[in-house]
Amino acid sequence: SRELLAVRDSLEMGLAAESASIESLLEGSEATLKILGNTMQQFGIEVVDPVGEPFDPEFHEAISMQPSDDVEPGSVVIVVQKGYSLNGRLLRPAMVVVAAD
Repeated sequence: SRELLAVRDSLEMGLAAESASIESLLEGSEATLKILGNTMQQFGIEVVDPVGEPFDPEFHEAISMQPSDDVEPGSVVIVVQKGYSLNGRLLRPAMVVVAAD
Protein backbone atom coordinates (compact mmCIF):
# COMPACT_ATOMS: atom_id res chain seq x y z
CA SER A 1 0.00 0.00 0.00
CA ARG A 2 1.06 3.65 -0.40
CA GLU A 3 1.86 4.07 3.28
CA LEU A 4 4.62 1.47 3.06
CA LEU A 5 6.22 3.29 0.13
CA ALA A 6 7.25 6.15 2.45
CA VAL A 7 9.14 3.67 4.63
CA ARG A 8 10.93 2.18 1.63
CA ASP A 9 11.74 5.64 0.21
CA SER A 10 13.25 6.69 3.52
CA LEU A 11 15.42 3.57 3.72
CA GLU A 12 16.58 3.95 0.12
CA MET A 13 17.52 7.62 0.65
CA GLY A 14 19.60 6.64 3.68
CA LEU A 15 21.42 3.93 1.74
CA ALA A 16 22.07 6.25 -1.20
CA ALA A 17 23.87 8.81 1.00
CA GLU A 18 27.42 7.46 0.54
CA SER A 19 29.17 10.27 2.39
CA ALA A 20 26.67 10.51 5.25
CA SER A 21 27.96 10.88 8.79
CA ILE A 22 27.03 8.41 11.50
CA GLU A 23 24.89 11.10 13.13
CA SER A 24 22.88 11.73 9.96
CA LEU A 25 22.45 7.98 9.40
CA LEU A 26 21.14 7.62 12.96
CA GLU A 27 18.76 10.55 12.45
CA GLY A 28 17.55 8.97 9.20
CA SER A 29 17.02 5.62 10.89
CA GLU A 30 15.05 7.26 13.70
CA ALA A 31 12.90 9.12 11.17
CA THR A 32 12.27 5.90 9.22
CA LEU A 33 11.34 4.05 12.42
CA LYS A 34 8.86 6.82 13.25
CA ILE A 35 7.31 6.60 9.76
CA LEU A 36 7.06 2.81 10.11
CA GLY A 37 5.48 3.13 13.57
CA ASN A 38 2.88 5.57 12.28
CA THR A 39 2.11 3.29 9.33
CA MET A 40 1.76 0.26 11.59
CA GLN A 41 -0.61 2.22 13.83
CA GLN A 42 -2.75 3.16 10.81
CA PHE A 43 -3.20 -0.54 10.09
CA GLY A 44 -4.10 -1.38 13.70
CA ILE A 45 -0.71 -2.78 14.75
CA GLU A 46 0.19 -1.81 18.32
CA VAL A 47 3.43 -2.31 20.22
CA VAL A 48 3.42 -4.49 23.36
CA ASP A 49 6.14 -2.88 25.53
CA PRO A 50 5.16 -3.67 29.13
CA VAL A 51 8.06 -2.38 31.27
CA GLY A 52 6.82 -1.96 34.84
CA GLU A 53 3.47 -3.60 34.15
CA PRO A 54 2.30 -6.83 35.81
CA PHE A 55 3.31 -9.95 33.87
CA ASP A 56 0.44 -11.13 31.66
CA PRO A 57 0.92 -14.56 30.04
CA GLU A 58 -1.67 -13.62 27.40
CA PHE A 59 0.68 -10.96 25.98
CA HIS A 60 4.11 -11.64 27.50
CA GLU A 61 6.59 -14.52 27.32
CA ALA A 62 8.83 -14.71 30.41
CA ILE A 63 12.36 -15.78 29.55
CA SER A 64 13.82 -15.33 33.04
CA MET A 65 13.30 -13.81 36.46
CA GLN A 66 15.54 -11.50 38.47
CA PRO A 67 15.32 -9.55 41.71
CA SER A 68 14.35 -5.88 41.33
CA ASP A 69 14.02 -2.89 43.61
CA ASP A 70 12.37 -0.86 40.84
CA VAL A 71 9.13 -2.79 40.27
CA GLU A 72 6.78 -5.03 42.25
CA PRO A 73 7.42 -8.79 42.19
CA GLY A 74 5.64 -10.35 39.21
CA SER A 75 6.08 -7.19 37.12
CA VAL A 76 8.10 -6.83 33.95
CA VAL A 77 11.64 -5.56 34.62
CA ILE A 78 13.10 -5.70 31.10
CA VAL A 79 11.57 -6.10 27.65
CA VAL A 80 14.08 -8.13 25.62
CA GLN A 81 11.94 -8.02 22.47
CA LYS A 82 8.77 -5.98 22.00
CA GLY A 83 5.59 -7.76 21.06
CA TYR A 84 2.88 -6.69 18.63
CA SER A 85 -0.88 -6.96 18.38
CA LEU A 86 -3.18 -6.42 15.41
CA ASN A 87 -6.57 -4.92 16.26
CA GLY A 88 -6.26 -6.33 19.78
CA ARG A 89 -5.18 -9.82 18.64
CA LEU A 90 -1.66 -10.88 19.58
CA LEU A 91 0.78 -11.26 16.68
CA ARG A 92 3.87 -11.85 18.82
CA PRO A 93 4.25 -11.80 22.61
CA ALA A 94 6.77 -9.49 24.25
CA MET A 95 9.79 -11.45 25.52
CA VAL A 96 10.36 -10.21 29.06
CA VAL A 97 12.32 -10.60 32.28
CA VAL A 98 10.03 -10.67 35.33
CA ALA A 99 10.80 -9.42 38.84
CA ALA A 100 11.26 -12.29 41.28
CA ASP A 101 9.54 -12.46 44.68
